[in-house]
Amino acid sequence: MGCAYAGLGQHETAKEKFMAATLGISEPVQAIYYNDPQPDKIVYQALAWQQLGHPEKAAQIFDRFIQFGKAHLHDEIRIDYFCLSLPDMLVFDIDLNQRNRIHCLYLMGLGYLGLQQEQQGQHHLDEVLMLDVNSGRYL
Repeated sequence: MGCAYAGLGQHETAKEKFMAATLGISEPVQAIYYNDPQPDKIVYQALAWQQLGHPEKAAQIFDRFIQFGKAHLHDEIRIDYFCLSLPDMLVFDIDLNQRNRIHCLYLMGLGYLGLQQEQQGQHHLDEVLMLDVNSGRYL
C-alpha cells in the first residue's frame, strides 16, 4: 500500500503505511506452528525500512535471516505431538529435518537477495527448489 500511495503522490499516507509495515516481529524462527512469523512478512518489514530511508535496519533484518539459516541448517527437529497449533500436514509423513533445511536455505536466499548479493541468494533458492520442487510456490 505504501508503494501504491507513493506512486499516487500521496507521500504522507505512503509514509504512514510504510511505518505500519515495520511493526511486528522481525526475528526469523522455525516456521512450524501456525502462529510462527512467516519470512515473507518479515521481508516486507525490511523493504518498508528501506523505503523510509533506513537501509541499515533493513540490512540488519536480512543479515539475521542469513545468520539464522546458517545456525539452524542442520538442526534435529522434534515436535510435541500434543501441540494444537500444528498444521495437519506436518503430523503425517513429513521429514521435519528436510523441511527445516529448506526453510533455512529459503531464509538465507531471501537474506542474500535483500543485501543485493543476487548470486548467493539465487544459489540458495535454487537449492530449495532442488530439495522440493513444490517449494517454488513460495519463491
